Formats: sequence, structure tokens, C-alpha cells
Amino acid sequence: MKKYVNIAKGIAIQLLILALFLLYFSMAWCSDNFGNIGLNEIVFTLNMPLKGAANSYFQTYFTDALLPTIIGFAIELILYIFPKKKRYELSACVGRRTWKVSIFPLKLNGFIWSGIILFWLVIIVNAADEKFNVYDFIRDQLEASEFIENEYVDAALVEIKFPEEKRNLICIYLESAESSFQDKENGGLLDVNIIPEMTELAKNNISFSQSELIEGAAVAPSCGWTIAGLVAQTSGLPLKLFNFDDALDGTDNTMDKYVSFMPGATTLGDILEQEGYYNFFMAGSDFTFGGRRDYFTQHGNYEIWDYNTAIELGKIEEDYKEGWGFEDRKLYDYAKEKLLELAQEEQPFNFSMLTVDTHTGGGYLCELCPDTFETRYENVWACASYQLSDFIEWIQQQDFYENTTICISGDHSSMQEGFLTEYDYDKHRGNIERKVYNVFINTAYEPVNMKNRQFTTLDYFPTVLAAVGAEIEGNRLGLGTNLFSDRDTLAEEYGFEDMFEELNKKSNFYDSEILYPER
Repeated sequence: MKKYVNIAKGIAIQLLILALFLLYFSMAWCSDNFGNIGLNEIVFTLNMPLKGAANSYFQTYFTDALLPTIIGFAIELILYIFPKKKRYELSACVGRRTWKVSIFPLKLNGFIWSGIILFWLVIIVNAADEKFNVYDFIRDQLEASEFIENEYVDAALVEIKFPEEKRNLICIYLESAESSFQDKENGGLLDVNIIPEMTELAKNNISFSQSELIEGAAVAPSCGWTIAGLVAQTSGLPLKLFNFDDALDGTDNTMDKYVSFMPGATTLGDILEQEGYYNFFMAGSDFTFGGRRDYFTQHGNYEIWDYNTAIELGKIEEDYKEGWGFEDRKLYDYAKEKLLELAQEEQPFNFSMLTVDTHTGGGYLCELCPDTFETRYENVWACASYQLSDFIEWIQQQDFYENTTICISGDHSSMQEGFLTEYDYDKHRGNIERKVYNVFINTAYEPVNMKNRQFTTLDYFPTVLAAVGAEIEGNRLGLGTNLFSDRDTLAEEYGFEDMFEELNKKSNFYDSEILYPER
């Protein structure tokens, strides 16, 4: 019996060591490939479909995480099972002399093994906290806040009046676009402006700023990755999936186990569909990734045109895949075709699109990209700036432009590892120094004041509606404030620090009324 107990202990020890190897190298891979991400994003992404992710991520995970785990564990396992009383000799020749070293594998008892594992576990946990703010995350899940409950404005219960002649809407979500990529003279953080065309668009149109220069929106907690950024800007809500109480009692709270995505929220798509708009979303990636397809089809009945659609229509070959799908150069061409098609219809349209070339991982260098800057990522952004400007110029030359509003925004701040590292932010607390780009073109209203505002991407939800001429009772929807109005945002009312602190905490209202009302 004792023999079987020892075998079971040995297996348990080795499985734990294997898990520690995998955890350690996975953390390093995650940091190298995604840079500034928080634990909430990791939890959410692991709970959602990974279908549609760029092939490069699976390849680098194998080479940078799985392979080192296998090699490290194999070496440890060999040392563990070696006969403990046998002597092993290693020899090396240096010049005319041969050096010999005798090795006697150390016999470690259970107590010593436990100490080694515990020591290693402490190192990994501390490293995880340094990279992903684990301690703060857990602490906040143990403390409930009524902030969302007290400040949330349900768009379904607010009077929203649209003009009789409805304006078309074009929403362009630029992957990881920051106003921070400008030079310091224009409100950025760089010495040289790598997005000059985007700067000119902001100067010549409405661009809400936190100073007299061009400084965009701060990013609130749980709004800092693509689907969370899209949710924030179209619903005025963060995307908070993790529920610590459920984790403790073993309840499965993954989004794909529920009938719908945030069924308690009333979103931009819901409102526009009710007002007779045709909702359409185009992306160069597989839109299933991260739950994006579910969110937009269930909130506004969007038609989705993505990487798979391009294959089905013969736009690209079945085996064609660059990065996450197809490059933005093609996306803009397909968008032009679709916009001309939608403009022929009598129904007002909401055309949304999401770029992808500037995604973390160095971005995608296409044939249009210059070789002006030292780093690949800078050249990718110079290319993205030019392509956006060219696309806007094309829209402005079309007949439908006169009655069309264009809203351009970054989905979140960049996660690129090693870029603007001196301004890296607290991933758990939110992003205040690094600003997300925004421009509103051909709007129905002029803002009361677009400079020296404190605001987040949550405020874009009612602001976009106002941009097409909607009058919003109280000028608040979700947790967002209409920036065209003179009403204070929540950031202006509470300050970023206090607002973000409350948003990080558990919200029973959010869980029961927004995320899981069907429980």
C-alpha cells in the first residue's frame, strides 16, 4: 500500500511541476505577444471561441510556450527518475588536459520537493501580479460597488428623438489607434508624428480632447481589448465577465453557456434597428473570435461581412490568410463597394468596420507601407494613417456623403510590447495617460466644447447617436455622456481614479441585470 501511495505522490508532484512549467512559459508568451493586457481580458478570452485568431499566435505559442515546457519538464523528469545511487561522469577536453566531473543525482524527499514547488509557485504568482495585477483583481472581486447601478442609464427607458430625415452613419473602428502616436506638439507622446494624416483629420473636424491639443479618450477598466472596446463604445458599458463568487462555488459562467450576449443591455445597434436603420459590420478577420459575431447579431441584427464572407464571395482564395485574415488594403476596397451598394437603397444605413493591420505583434506590413521609420510597428501606423485619410477623401467625393456622418475611433489603446513603454499603464486600473483617437465628420450638431474634457470611450455611445442628430433625454446613456452637450461626464464628475476604482469592483446589478438576467 505504501508503494502505491508513493507512486501517487510522485505522479502528483510531476503533474504540478508540469503545470508550473506551462504557466510560467505561457505568461511569458502572453506578455511578449499581447503586451499591456489585464487579467479580466485573459479570463474573458479563454471563455470565448478562439476560432479566427491569427495563425501566428498558435505557432508562437507552440514554439515559445509549449516547446520550452516539454523540454524543461523532460529534463526535470529524467533527473527525477535517475537511480539515486549511481554516479555519472562528465568529461571535457581543454587543450591537452581532460577535466572530469562526477555527478551524484540528489535524492530529494517529499518535504524538499514541496519546498521547491512552493518557492517556484510564489515566484510565479508574484510575476503574475506584476504583469497582470492578480492581487488587485482578486481584492476587487471581493468588494461590491453600487456605482454602475446608481449611474447606469438604460437607453430603453430614455426618450431618444431622431430627425425626420435620418442621416447615414459610418463607424470606423481603428485597431489600437491612439492620439498618443502623434508628436508632442500635437498632443501625442512621440518626438516624430507617425500618423500625420490622422492628425490633419482631427484638426479639420471635430475631435474631442482632454487638452487644447489633440488628446483623445481614456480607457476605463474592462474596456481595453477589441470586443470590450466595441461593447464600451456601442453600449456605454464595460465588459466584466469574471464573477468571483461563481468561481468559488464552481458555477460555470462562460458567455457561450448563455442564450445571448449581454441581454440586459440596450445598444447602438438596438436603437438604430428600431429607428429603421440597416446595420452592417465589415471586418478583415473571422468575426466569430471573441464573441463579436454574437454581440452584433444579437444587438441590432447586423449583417456580418468578414474574412469568411470574402472567401465565399470569391474575393480571396480559400487558403488565403494574412495575419488575422486579409489586410486593410483589401478591406477598404470592399468597403467602398458595399457603401455604394447601400447608398442605392432607400433605407438609412449604419455601416461599421474594424481594421486589423495595426494589431499588436508588430502589425502587418502590406505593399503600401513605407520604410520611413526604424521599427516595423511605426511603419505600419504610417501606412494605416495614409489609408484612412485616402478612404475618407473617397467618401467625401460620393453623392451619399452629404447626408452621412462619419465617426472614427480607436477600439482601445495599443498593447504593442515595447512601444511607449515609459507610458505603460496599470492594466487593472485603466489607461489615463495613453489616449484613444477620435474624429467626428459631417455631424448634425456642433459640440458646446470639445476641448479640455475628461472622458472615456464609454462616452462614445450617446455621442455617436447625437452626431447623427438624435436628441437624448438627459444626454446620458449607459455610463456614457453625450460629448456634444454641456453635461459633465462621469470622469469629470468623479475623477478618473475614483470612477475606475468603482468600475473595477464587483457589481451585483451588472451581473443580474446586464450580463445574466436569464439566470
